[in-house]
Amino acid sequence: MLYRLLAFFLVGGVLALIYVLKPALIERVSLRIEDTKFYVRKSLGQSPKPTDKVVVVAIDEKSVNKLGRWPWSRKVIAKLISELSVAKVTALDIVFSEPENEESDRELARSIAQAGNVVLGFFFRLNSTQKEDPYALNLLRESEFLRYTLKTKKVGLLDIPYVELSLPEFMSGALSAGYLNAEPDVDAIYRKYTLAHLFRGSVYLPLALQALRFYEGKDIHMELSEGGIDKLLFKGEEVPIYEGRFHRINFYDPDELKVVSAVDIIEGRVPREKIEGKAVFVGATEIGIYDVRPTPLDPVMPGVFLHAFAFSNFEEFHFIKQSPYLDLSIIYLMAGIPFLLITIRKFAHRFFFYTTLLVCYPTVSYGLFSLGSYDLNLSYPLLALILSLISQEGLKIITAERNIRELRKAFSSYVSPQLLEIITRNPDKLRLGGEKREITVLFSDIRGFTSLSENLKPEELVNLLNEFLTPMTDIILSQGGTLDKYIGDAIMAIFNAPVDVDRHADRACKSALEMVKALKGINHTFKETFGVTLDIGIGINTGEAVVGNMGSKQRFDYTAIGDTVNLASRLESLNKLYGTRIIISEYTKEKLVDNFLTRALDKVVVKGRREAVKIYELLEDTEENREKAERFEKALEQYFAGNFESAMLLFEEVSMRFGDKPSFVLLKRCREMIEKPPKNWKGIYVAREK
Repeated sequence: MLYRLLAFFLVGGVLALIYVLKPALIERVSLRIEDTKFYVRKSLGQSPKPTDKVVVVAIDEKSVNKLGRWPWSRKVIAKLISELSVAKVTALDIVFSEPENEESDRELARSIAQAGNVVLGFFFRLNSTQKEDPYALNLLRESEFLRYTLKTKKVGLLDIPYVELSLPEFMSGALSAGYLNAEPDVDAIYRKYTLAHLFRGSVYLPLALQALRFYEGKDIHMELSEGGIDKLLFKGEEVPIYEGRFHRINFYDPDELKVVSAVDIIEGRVPREKIEGKAVFVGATEIGIYDVRPTPLDPVMPGVFLHAFAFSNFEEFHFIKQSPYLDLSIIYLMAGIPFLLITIRKFAHRFFFYTTLLVCYPTVSYGLFSLGSYDLNLSYPLLALILSLISQEGLKIITAERNIRELRKAFSSYVSPQLLEIITRNPDKLRLGGEKREITVLFSDIRGFTSLSENLKPEELVNLLNEFLTPMTDIILSQGGTLDKYIGDAIMAIFNAPVDVDRHADRACKSALEMVKALKGINHTFKETFGVTLDIGIGINTGEAVVGNMGSKQRFDYTAIGDTVNLASRLESLNKLYGTRIIISEYTKEKLVDNFLTRALDKVVVKGRREAVKIYELLEDTEENREKAERFEKALEQYFAGNFESAMLLFEEVSMRFGDKPSFVLLKRCREMIEKPPKNWKGIYVAREK
C-alpha cells in the first residue's frame, strides 16, 4: 500500500510539473491531440459562427491573375482603399516599407488619408539592417497603447528592439497601426494571438485589437505585471489570457468567413452594403505570395485569417475558456483513480472501469469544447491515468509475484507440486485467516513408537523417522493432499484445502492404502538397518472444518480445526482397539466415488463425542479380503440385532479362518453380552480410551 501511495504521488506530481513546464517533446504531442477538438467540433457542426461584421478582402489567385503578380502598383492599392472607404475600419495585413515611385506613393498616401479608416500593419524585428526613420518612429508613438495599469515595475511582455514600419507618408494619414507578428507553438503551428508587445518602453497592440478599438469606439484595459497581462477587460468583460500574453484563437470554419476578392472590389462588382460599416481585413490568400500559417484546421491558412478570427473572437466573445487549476486537479484525480481501483481484486472489473474512463473522459472533454468552447485538457490527465495505471498494475504484478514466491515457500513443503501450481495461479482461491469448508482429514501414527524409541539411539531414531515420513508424505502430496503437520511420529494431512480438490475423500483413501502398501517395502530396509519393523494406524474422516492460518502474529501455521479433525484422530486410535490399520467414518464412506473395498466395523461413540458414528475398515481389494468382509458383515448384522449367540458363532468362524483381529474383538464382546445382557441395546459401543 505504501509503494502504491508513493506511486500515486510520484505520477501525479511529475505530470503536474510536466503540465506546468510543458517540455517541448511532450507538448508537441499534447498540442496535436488538443487540435483534434477543432475537427470534432467542425464535424459535429458545433463550430461557432464568425461575426458578420468582419469581411476579408483577399488578394487571391483570381486577383493576381487579373491584376498581375504581387506586389501590385501602389495606384492599384490606392484604388482598393478608396473603394473600402465605406467600411468602418480597413485593417491592412500589408507593410509599405519601401518607396515605389513618387506618383504612386503620393496617390496611395492620399487614398489612405481620404479614407480615414485605415489601420496599417507593421512588423517587430529581433534584428534589423535598415536605418530607422525618426519621423516614422514618432508617428508610431501615436499608435501606442496607453490604457493599462502597471502592478509591478517590470512587465512580463516580450520587449522587441527593432521595428519595420510603412513609410511616414502612409502612416501620417492612417487611423492607427497594429503589429502583424504571430508566434507559433513549439511544433510551428499557429494557435495563439499575441495581445501586446513592448517596444522601447511603450506597449503596442496587434492589428486585430487596434481595428477592434476603432470599430467599437471602446477601449481595452489591461493590468500588467511581471507575469505579463494579469487581466484584460473589453466591454466590461474579462477576456481569458493564455500564458500571460496570448489569446487562444477560437478557430472558425474558414468557409464560414466572409471573403471577397480584391479585384471584385476594385472593379466595383461587390455591392456597397456588403462592405459598408464592416471591419475589413485586407491580406493575401494566394499561396504563391507565401503569407500562410499552419493552423489546427488548415496547414496553409492565410495569415490574414488569424487577424480576422481574433477580431471576431473579441467581437462575439467567442473565447476558449480553461482553468490550469482544474487541469492540475484532474491530473491528480486521474493519477489517483488506479490507486483506488487497484483494491478491486478482479482485473476484468478494473479493466472495465479503466476502459470506461478512457472513453468517458475524452467524450466529456470533446463535448465541453464543442458545446461551450471550454478546453478541459485531454492529454496530460490521460497520460497521468495511463502512467498511474501502468505503475499501479505493475506494482500489483510485482506484489503478486512476491506473494506467489512467498506462497511457494510457505506451501512447497506440505502441498503437492500440482496443488501448489493451482494456488500460485489462483491465489484468490486461497483465503488466509480462516474459512469454513468441507475437507477430508487423514491421521497416521506409528504403533508402539514409544518402545521403539527406547531401543534406538537418538540419531538412529531421527534417521528412522526421516526414512519413514518422507515416502509417506510423498504419497499424500501425490494425491493432492496438504501436509498439515508432523506430531512426533504422527502425520496429519488434509484434502480439499487450501484450494478445491476434486473427490477428496477418494484421494485420502488412496493415500492410506498406498501408505500401508509402501510400509511393507520400507520395512525390509528398516529390518536390515535398524533391526526393527513398523506398523501404522490411519484414521480418515470427512466433514466441515475451519481451515486457515492460525497462531500468533509472530508465528502461525496453516491448519484445520473442528470436530471433523478430532474424529479423524479418534478413528486413528481405534485401530489399536480393533487390530486394524485403516478406519474411515461413515461420512467419508458416503463421499466415496470409486469402488473401495470396505467393511463395516462398529457403531462407536468416541471419547469427546455424544453421537455414535458408524466406522468402516478400508481394505486392500483382494478376493480373500472380499470374502472376509462379506462374512464379517453378516456376523455384524446379527450383533447389531442383539442376536449375540449367532453373531458369536459367525465371528468365531471368521476369526479362525482368516485370523481376523476385529472378529476376535467382537467375539469377545458377544460373550460379555451373553453373560450380562445389555438393556435397550442399540448396537453402540462407547469407547473409553482416546
